[in-house]
Amino acid sequence: MELAVIVFAAAIAAIISRMLRITPIPAYILVGMALGKAGWHLSEVEFLGKLGIVFLLFYVGLKIPPSTIKKTWQRTLKSGTIDFLFNFLPPLVLLYLIGFDLRDAFILASAIYISSSAINLKMLVDDRKLVFTFAEVVVLLMVFEDIVLVALLFLFSASEPLTLLYLALIALTALALYAISPQIEKLMSREDEVPYLLTFSIPSISLFLAEKFRISEALMAILFGVALNRLRIDKMLVPFKEVFLAVFFVFFGTMVDLHFSYLSLLLIAVAVIGKLAGAYFIARFTTSKSDAVEVFKYTLARGEFTVIFPALFAPEFATTLAAVVLFTSIAGSLIAKL
Repeated sequence: MELAVIVFAAAIAAIISRMLRITPIPAYILVGMALGKAGWHLSEVEFLGKLGIVFLLFYVGLKIPPSTIKKTWQRTLKSGTIDFLFNFLPPLVLLYLIGFDLRDAFILASAIYISSSAINLKMLVDDRKLVFTFAEVVVLLMVFEDIVLVALLFLFSASEPLTLLYLALIALTALALYAISPQIEKLMSREDEVPYLLTFSIPSISLFLAEKFRISEALMAILFGVALNRLRIDKMLVPFKEVFLAVFFVFFGTMVDLHFSYLSLLLIAVAVIGKLAGAYFIARFTTSKSDAVEVFKYTLARGEFTVIFPALFAPEFATTLAAVVLFTSIAGSLIAKL
């Protein structure tokens, strides 16, 4: 019953959001907050929310093609480094200076650093901006941030010596998957139910292994995605990803008692200023200064990863970061229409 209510409510929220031409992620969170206020705890769907995270990050892994990175690595490195310097280091230093311990400062800085590739790339497509030069810069930034995401997840996951051993085993498993991916690709070319069952099973297995070895399910999923990059199963994966991710955001919303504290306002200001300053220098050194506003518009929105970080590593910051997601995703969607 809970699942039916969540999926139906998410569908209504998505329809309204698409009519307004804004991302549905804030709407999913607001629906969850409303259900939470009404007394719905939705504990039965927590596992499906985890599947949403896993399917999203598996999808991200599929979208990190080594060949593309090799061809564009210079531009990717230049724009990504500028973005990192303006959007990760300042909040990290600022939070540490105002009294947060290094771990909490690192988690918060990581959460607000990474833009939402789901929101920003979807806006580029909807606004028909992919043909412009600045759009390539935005896409490369999303790829760079996804790569940094892997590194951050590794750092958060490798907290114990035993975990490092497990991570080495998982890396070997990913390499083995990469080696046998041509054989898996043959199975994916069938015209029966087998490709869909495999598409659902692989990310789900990564969640099982992550819980078994007590390491980050996010890292596991993204490594599996990179390993199976050649499979071209994006389209089959999308329905699973969208449904379970909507469930995750609604479930996340039930845990949020939203209020704009001084910390959330500070993080919103840092998130906006960092992307604005970074966009200026990225445009100046990669395309032209006239593209700075466009780069800013299509990198401002934070979304899925800003929510996932506290869900995985620091639930106490869920409310604070939900405010950042709601503000930047709605503002990004509106500014992009100007």
